[in-house]
Amino acid sequence: MQITSLDDAAWDSPWRHRRVGEKVALSTGLLLTSLCTPEVLVHGAPIGVWPGALMVAVVSVVVIVRFAHIQPRVLWQAMAAPIVFLVIGGISVLISVGTSTGGPEWWRAGGVSIGPASAAQAASLVEHGLGGTLAVMVLGVTTPMVDLLTWLRTFHIPDPLLEISSLTYRLIFVLLGTFFTAQEAQRNRLSDDAPSRKRRWENTAALLGSVAVRSWNRAERLNDGLTNRGFESSLVTLTMPRRASTKLMVSTVVSLVAIWAITWATTGRLWR
Repeated sequence: MQITSLDDAAWDSPWRHRRVGEKVALSTGLLLTSLCTPEVLVHGAPIGVWPGALMVAVVSVVVIVRFAHIQPRVLWQAMAAPIVFLVIGGISVLISVGTSTGGPEWWRAGGVSIGPASAAQAASLVEHGLGGTLAVMVLGVTTPMVDLLTWLRTFHIPDPLLEISSLTYRLIFVLLGTFFTAQEAQRNRLSDDAPSRKRRWENTAALLGSVAVRSWNRAERLNDGLTNRGFESSLVTLTMPRRASTKLMVSTVVSLVAIWAITWATTGRLWR
């Protein structure tokens, strides 16, 4: 997927009119809950963190799709890469390498084995990661970067740090736009249906060189434009008027308390 998909979804989401602090509180609360929820123990052995982390994932998906009106396709595209990363990480934890520790094992081949302990660790890793990533997506798909940076300005963060972040974010889209434009122009000019490997390498090198030069030129024009406008320390943007939502804050607190209550009832603990 293109990075612009998430940005477009954030700009079009009805939740963009909500206060950034309220969305940050919801996302951060879900994230901390997913990371800190304890494992379920059966006969003293952990079998995963499904009560807390899984409920965080479900709540996050409901918030994103049902209340923020983000298309499920956009959410799936945004989560595809993190899910692959989590699966690969889970497999690497699932497979133990080395001599036997004396504990029960489900499978062993030479120095490689799989057992209940490694399976529980792998499940914990995937569940924590999935819940935490979806919690971050609650903020990512409902809040454009410009709103987040404007909100951070209220905490008196130095303007140069915010301006560098804003400039870097904008240049990402400049780079992407230049890349796709140059790639389309190259495809239309060359029109090679099945180019040789050497030709593909030459085309890729030419494309990267063109993107670098064009991006540099556009960055210089952006700098010249800011200089001509008298830019010195910060580029302040107008903030959208937003009203506080008591209903959202109450729902956030109730949801988090409910997740922790169910976790405690299931595990008998409130912390990892």
